[in-house]
Amino acid sequence: MTVADPTGPDRILLVEDDRLQAAVVTDLLALHGYAVSTKQTLGEARAVIRDAPPDLLLLDRILPDGDGADLCRELKTEEATRELQIIILTARDRVEDRVEGLLGGADDYILKPFHPEELLARVHGCLRTLSLQRELKGKAEELAEKNQELVETQTRLVRAERLAAIGEIGLAIRHEINNPLGTILGHAELLLAQPETLAPEVQKKLAAISRASLRIRDVVKRLEVIKDDRAVEYLPGVSMTNLRPAEPEQGQGEKG
Repeated sequence: MTVADPTGPDRILLVEDDRLQAAVVTDLLALHGYAVSTKQTLGEARAVIRDAPPDLLLLDRILPDGDGADLCRELKTEEATRELQIIILTARDRVEDRVEGLLGGADDYILKPFHPEELLARVHGCLRTLSLQRELKGKAEELAEKNQELVETQTRLVRAERLAAIGEIGLAIRHEINNPLGTILGHAELLLAQPETLAPEVQKKLAAISRASLRIRDVVKRLEVIKDDRAVEYLPGVSMTNLRPAEPEQGQGEKG
């Protein structure tokens, strides 16, 4: 599907099987700066719209291969052509026909014969609506991008604050824990250095105390230098910071 150049003239597809009527409308619109192409059947119109949707479709109802209102309903239900502006041109002047066309998705409905100024006004109105829709869509996309940037910035700030808090807590823990921890570890190592004075069961317990103390010291040390908020779910809805050393990537550190 070809994408239209938004900086070029508005592109209008006229589907009209009356060659004289088509020529009059084409000349009128071209005179006012519109790029107009014409087709005579619904099949030809479908092929053109599928390849390069116009900005506006001027659609006759009575065509050799069907009712233009059917194509209107079809286009308005498809995602790719839902925003296509459609004006139905017809000699059917019954209220029921106009209601049917509008309920089928037509953006406007013009009865034949029509005054040139009326056609130009209706065309201008539909294209103005299309322009506003595109502008609104662009603003919505821009707003979504800004919102995503805001969310990402907020996430970074929360992580930075969390890391700062962890660092402050780490300093406090180091001050309050390292001294008594050093005492526990020192006494355990002194006792383990004299195995002949200890029962085997006591030696095992002292060794366990020593290992646990070393682990606590390692955790406190990592708290001071943590650089990544590696939060993990501890309980449903409750997360905690993962203080375990990051596992090296597979193959990292292997010698070639």
